[in-house]
Amino acid sequence: MRRTCAWVACLLWSVWLCSCGGSSNATPQAQKTLTSISVSSASASVQAGATDQLTATGKYSDGSSQDLTTTVTWSSSDTTKAVVNSSGLCTAGQAGSVTISAAYNGLNGSTAITVNAPNATLKGVAISPTNATVNVGQTQQLTATASFSDGSQLDVTQFAVWASSDTTMATVQSSGQASPGLAQGVGSGSPNLTASYAGVTALTILNVTTSGGNLTGLLLSETNPSMAPGTTLQFVTRASSSNGSKGVVTNSTHWTTDNAAVATVEDQGQSNPGLVTAVAAGTATITASFNGFSASTTVTVTSAATKIPLMDMTSSDTYLGFAGGLYENSTNTVPAIHDTAGMTAANAIQPLDQQGNPSSTGAVVFLSIGMSNATIEFTSFQNQAAQDSGVNHSTLAIEDGAYGAVTACPWTVAQGPASNVCIGATGVPGENQYDRVRDTVLATAVGAPSAPANCGTTTNPCLTENQVQVVWIKEANPDPGEDGMSALSQGAQCVLPSTIEVCRFEGQLGNIIRAAKSRYPNLKQVFLTTRIYAGYAVSPLNPEPYAYEYGFSAKWLIQAQINEERNPGQIDPVAGEMNFTAAAWTAWSAYIWADGTTPRSDGLTWQPTDFQADGTHPNSVGAQKVVNQLMSFFKSSPYTPWFRP
Repeated sequence: MRRTCAWVACLLWSVWLCSCGGSSNATPQAQKTLTSISVSSASASVQAGATDQLTATGKYSDGSSQDLTTTVTWSSSDTTKAVVNSSGLCTAGQAGSVTISAAYNGLNGSTAITVNAPNATLKGVAISPTNATVNVGQTQQLTATASFSDGSQLDVTQFAVWASSDTTMATVQSSGQASPGLAQGVGSGSPNLTASYAGVTALTILNVTTSGGNLTGLLLSETNPSMAPGTTLQFVTRASSSNGSKGVVTNSTHWTTDNAAVATVEDQGQSNPGLVTAVAAGTATITASFNGFSASTTVTVTSAATKIPLMDMTSSDTYLGFAGGLYENSTNTVPAIHDTAGMTAANAIQPLDQQGNPSSTGAVVFLSIGMSNATIEFTSFQNQAAQDSGVNHSTLAIEDGAYGAVTACPWTVAQGPASNVCIGATGVPGENQYDRVRDTVLATAVGAPSAPANCGTTTNPCLTENQVQVVWIKEANPDPGEDGMSALSQGAQCVLPSTIEVCRFEGQLGNIIRAAKSRYPNLKQVFLTTRIYAGYAVSPLNPEPYAYEYGFSAKWLIQAQINEERNPGQIDPVAGEMNFTAAAWTAWSAYIWADGTTPRSDGLTWQPTDFQADGTHPNSVGAQKVVNQLMSFFKSSPYTPWFRP
């Protein structure tokens, strides 16, 4: 039988096979498979801010290789250290080690890169724009810029850890997300947004409004302040709307005084609307009017209202009848009985293990408690302390528990949601602050000197509450004037509940210290710092004279503890129980208020250029002034031997 030759065309690895008649002797070639991926870099070490081109190479079963750089999926193990784009271009962020990985078809390759710190010292971080306004649902891209001692700057937006103080008002994408620094309005309010880079935190306010609301009232930043002749005080107004939003309208407000011989006020259209100038002794009513709504308050002008830094007040100086000095008898000297107790507390501080037992390999945790200004200042303090050879790096863990918008009231709550106690308080977070610190600050302190291997979770924490032995507190209340809280008036006596802010705050400080003691059983010392100057504030958040008068709150609280030491069982009705079972030994750390551009005895001043745009939060220059004061105190105080090597 004659066979007809039939050609059968088939494509296998681009080879044509033809079979005529019987079976062929050809063997089909096996398909090659990807067996591994390797990643190489131009340099294993790169300077912060610089780029490094990475290459991904695939190895195949037949021994061949192929460039897969633009095919693989790139990722970084720590986007605060470095980020990598789809083309394998790696950009370095903050100093440290990071692993860059390439993934494709179920296989992974990686390389380790060391990011070197900039040649200059990090001086600060700034966010722009500042105090932006968006409607609910709108977004605002924020930028974080780091400044260095040599004058150079670095855009660190994609490397910063971004956070919102209240995610019910605004969210912000952080490092590792699609658009770091992208904020979105969620609900009416003015939450703080922060950007942290290399241990330094910057802050701005995002004003979130709801369009279409009707005006419901006018709020005034001051309630019955006292002023010395020749001084000025900036008043601020905010209009509230039915949709819950509030907006600053100071420049559009009509300002009047009923007694210009006592106090004048600049009106809209003038250089500084709302700026009150005290002329001569007496009282004057300042009235603000906006779109049919008005608010007014009484200004008392008296030479007794002259504000002198507490540390510079002599025995002949008083403020509204109250003596100065950081401690009793118009002095800055710790009384003997309190000095003895402080030295005893200091000498009892030693490294503790996670169960609170003495251990040479344990830690002394020094923790901050506070609000936005506190976290800005304390993170800068942490950063400088980490580089200072005069600081104990072997057993001391300096941890920042402060957080933006977490003002005084939430810290008074030892257990359970703060909102159950702080009813009506502005921006109270739902979570318990001590729980937050335990789970997100102490547990994750991977750089702590006693941190166990692979720690960083709540089940394997790096530090525990048992190891907290020292707390630094810097607090305030938001919008005291809008709450109707009065400034300190002559002859006022603190009896709680009180409408005098300085009295309310003294009581809150006592509650905070007792709450901290209940959460930190080995707490030995509490150091207080009160507000910086607020005379440039353009928001009602915490202006003068409240910022200055908080110094008296702290002074009186400390005195209450001293009095109780001398007379056990004699509990101050405002400060509350301050014995060493209920509370820790409490004293001043750095006192940082100065009267604007007027130098105090050590030369400290507060210039407009020390502040962010709101005149309330310090910028990197202002934060450094606080750091200098804190470092000077903790490196030299007889009560802080644990701070030094």
